[in-house]
Amino acid sequence: AAQMIFQLLAPAAYAALTSCPATATRVAAVPPLAEWVASQGGDVSVVQAADAAQLGVGLVAARAVRRGDRLLSVPEELAITAESALRSELLGAYLVEFEPYLADYSFIAVALLNEERLGEQSSLAPWLSSACWQVEQHDLPLLWPSDDQAELEQSTAAPCVERRLAAQADYEWLRENVFEASPMVFPESVFSEASFLRALGLAFSRCVFVPAGGRQGEPA
Repeated sequence: AAQMIFQLLAPAAYAALTSCPATATRVAAVPPLAEWVASQGGDVSVVQAADAAQLGVGLVAARAVRRGDRLLSVPEELAITAESALRSELLGAYLVEFEPYLADYSFIAVALLNEERLGEQSSLAPWLSSACWQVEQHDLPLLWPSDDQAELEQSTAAPCVERRLAAQADYEWLRENVFEASPMVFPESVFSEASFLRALGLAFSRCVFVPAGGRQGEPA
């Protein structure tokens, strides 16, 4: 069954998965990251990282658990959300008129690029500099070669064409109305189209939905 699932992926992604890249570095990077999360008020003590073979890094229970037990918690302050982007002293004023086609994900992408630009000065530096945060092109369909994207677009389950066009439209609005108007705040070396697409791909693939205000949830 797993073999059949993998064969639905584009060749670049399938080759990367079936080549079984070493995950030991990522697994070893989890405990320090978990300690940082705990120091910020979270709790990751119930689970531990494990090598999930072709699937990368997984989590297994570190002790006996029951259905309904909370396995881990991460403070909201350690998440990047559209709301946190709009509340940002640096970004908020520039994004207040932004109405992206990709909604929260485009706000998150801009905020992620800003945090990466801050480097060690970012409050999220322990996470962004962790080996857990390794990113390869095969991880992000928005960065796949055109032939692989064309194959993916044949799927009825993946709105690849619409998403790519929406991403390009969102970037163009940002470029014309924000980035070019304030190059000292948004240097092209950081906020390029390629960087924005990578950050969007990360947002789509890494975000989870966090319940907010009684609603089903918002990506974070």
